[in-house]
Amino acid sequence: MLLKKHFSNLSKTIALLILFSFMLTNTFLAQTYSNFNGVPSRRTLNGNSTLEKYSTDLTALARDGKLTITANFDREVGQLIKSLATGGLRQSVILDETGENQEAVVKVLASRIAKGDVPAGLNGKRVFKLEVGAFFSDVKDRAEASARVDALVNDLAVAKGDVILFVGELANFVGNAQINDKFTESLLQGKVQIIGGSSKAAYADQIEPNPEAAAIFEPIVVGRTAAGSTDEAALKTAAAESFRGDSIAPDLREMLDNDQTGGTKRLDVILQTKDADNPVLRRIMAENKIRLEDRIGTSDTMVVNLPLKAVETLKASGLINYISPDREVSFSGHLENTTGATTTRSQAATSNRAAYTLDGTGIGIAVLDSGMKADHKDFRNNSGNSRIVYSQNFVTTTSSTDDDYGHGTHVAGIAAGNSSSNGGAYRGVAPNANIINLKVLDGQGRGQTSWLLNALDWVKLNYQTYNIKVLNLSLGGLAIDSYTNDPVCRKVQELNALGILVVAAAGNEGKNSSGQKLYGHIHSPGNDPSVLTVGAVNTKDTDSRSDDLMATFSSNGPTRSFYTNTAGTKIYDNVIKPDVVAPGNKIVSARAKDSSYLFVNYPTLGDGLTNPTDPNDSMMTMSGTSMATPVVAGAAALLFQVNSNLTPQMAKMILEYTAQPLNGYNMLEQGAGQINLEGAVRLAKAYRTDLNFNTTATPGTSLLATGATFPTPTTTLNGNTFSWSQGILFNHGFVKGQSLANSFHTVYKNGMWFEKGVTHSATFNFVLNTNFSNTTALTITPKAVLSNGQTLGDGTNFQSFGVLISDGVLISDGVLVSDGVLISDGVLISDGVLIGDGVLVSDGVLISDGVLISDSTLASSVINGDNN
Repeated sequence: MLLKKHFSNLSKTIALLILFSFMLTNTFLAQTYSNFNGVPSRRTLNGNSTLEKYSTDLTALARDGKLTITANFDREVGQLIKSLATGGLRQSVILDETGENQEAVVKVLASRIAKGDVPAGLNGKRVFKLEVGAFFSDVKDRAEASARVDALVNDLAVAKGDVILFVGELANFVGNAQINDKFTESLLQGKVQIIGGSSKAAYADQIEPNPEAAAIFEPIVVGRTAAGSTDEAALKTAAAESFRGDSIAPDLREMLDNDQTGGTKRLDVILQTKDADNPVLRRIMAENKIRLEDRIGTSDTMVVNLPLKAVETLKASGLINYISPDREVSFSGHLENTTGATTTRSQAATSNRAAYTLDGTGIGIAVLDSGMKADHKDFRNNSGNSRIVYSQNFVTTTSSTDDDYGHGTHVAGIAAGNSSSNGGAYRGVAPNANIINLKVLDGQGRGQTSWLLNALDWVKLNYQTYNIKVLNLSLGGLAIDSYTNDPVCRKVQELNALGILVVAAAGNEGKNSSGQKLYGHIHSPGNDPSVLTVGAVNTKDTDSRSDDLMATFSSNGPTRSFYTNTAGTKIYDNVIKPDVVAPGNKIVSARAKDSSYLFVNYPTLGDGLTNPTDPNDSMMTMSGTSMATPVVAGAAALLFQVNSNLTPQMAKMILEYTAQPLNGYNMLEQGAGQINLEGAVRLAKAYRTDLNFNTTATPGTSLLATGATFPTPTTTLNGNTFSWSQGILFNHGFVKGQSLANSFHTVYKNGMWFEKGVTHSATFNFVLNTNFSNTTALTITPKAVLSNGQTLGDGTNFQSFGVLISDGVLISDGVLVSDGVLISDGVLISDGVLIGDGVLVSDGVLISDGVLISDSTLASSVINGDNN
């Protein structure tokens, strides 16, 4: 993140983007630009302003039909639109091999603005191309050049953001000349919006080596694909996952039924189309006053604003897969010792690897949250340099990547904090991992589905650049749509197909206001089978596991997302979740700035944890599955450091297989159990490192390295010895056997998940199919299981198509589960109550895993977690 206090440093290192380089002659510069563009430099003398005199209005040319478009550059223009619409201080720069496509991309942008085919925030904007050769061709000295630049800045400031200026070959003006402070300050304050252009080589040579200079720009690489051919195939597999049932989301259908405006009420929706460029679809949009707000990358998913009456028209067209509201999303020390991280830090040398410290080095963890306090000491490496390697804001109501709410900083510190406070007691799980800060929640801890989708799409395009292996989502909304239809679930399935493990919070609705246990309130996208969904444990602030309990607030399964079939029947997913659990009660981690919402309103969260001499070293305490999730994300980063060839589902298998089942809790509460890093690392170290498991391994291939033996499936931590779960969860049951962990199975490939290895027979039995190898060595239990090995109820199975027998399942003491009916010691949550524009709530939504929201009103107190 670029801060104003860095301005003095910038003034020494960054040349004015359009300032004449004193080291180059006027003649040479003008000739360079004339030759580069292939045509003589043009002047447009449409007025007396410097801007009009030395630039060309590309949008005006587009409106007049005089702008030549040579290619569509859909992906690049989509990224450019997103960057411009999101706002912020970062300026877009278009990179290609030779520089010949930069202006072509900008022309497509100008054409789309002229046609109104852009989000509302860009409508009416004008794109100007600075004719650099003409701009500097007649200046006599540096003073005159600087004065001309000042005049241009004044013109841009008067335009008040309505003008976007394209400056070609940006790198020629960085690092060569004196700084024009006025222009630089305008950039820092967001008064000037530009699009730069550069060849890749020039950008890498003149801009990237300077971190402060590079921090200004958001590179958009022409011709870069999201993945290689293998990953593209996996992406196609993910995209082929069929939509099910009614193409109108349940909450949107309810809004239609209750509408009293005659269909004139407008709202933003997520439109998953069959072909976003279909001319018939675009005509229907125009005829029904459906306004395009955003397009998620180059996918066929759009965010549109429409009148309610247009929903049925879109469905009847047959051109859409699914339409749903642009819903709100929200937040749903001793960590090293209790997780087993301490015992794994020092890794001895082996025959093919030198000794190393297991701390996440080289692994990128993307944290999608409320932003971060980038100057917190928790995010520095041992040399004092920041490990936040990239930040971007996707919230449309602000431009900063800072943490205005106070949640994202805390979450990132748990996953990858390197705090030395209190003797390192608050250090994160992967303290040297690289952090990617993607802000999707505002200063109140709330966000929109479209913001989250855009951030997930950014990861899809940039994961290779930052080696993003793990993505942390300590946020979510009620799981309404079946995971086959939910736009966020479908997007995280794409990331799984690219080799990224998505770790998501289960939610904090494990009990109601009376303290009664609730079942069936897993949040989205934690309801997705490809995701590693995390619940929370109360460790009672002790390193020993003998007293660990499930946190009462942690959401329990099964998932109750659903689709509606043609008969009007709701078909529930009923996936067993969470997958694993981790410490999440009263966790100490990094604190955001003093003005952050949570600290201002709940200062007691920082009691005893404030550093009076250094605000960049203060901590705070929070509870929730939002805190448990980054524990698991950090653990996964360590596994990828041990073996970079692991696939997401292999990492998920390892964490589930080595987990410790907690006594007295069933799988709807704890999944496979509490993560056990000591066992997970020991198992991962036994695996081959000479094999790309995703592309090369065949079914049945041994995972074990030559000479390695399968580890003993028990762990001793802090004097407590326990057995591993030795199994993994599929949607409606549990698979167990050593073959899971010593042989390769097709379900471990990118784009797969464990459920795809199970066939549901006509007699409602579950059978392992060929996506699992050596099935005779595996056992399958098609029910949720208690920690002592007993199955729930009398053996009634979850059904393959998502319906529970008699709309329920016999569970625990034989009490029938139905929508809202008491089961044993808890209640199964029903579908929720519709409020506002498509927001479903039940007893309330826990924001930031601690602040209770009920009917959109902040409660008067913070839930500090369970008492010890």
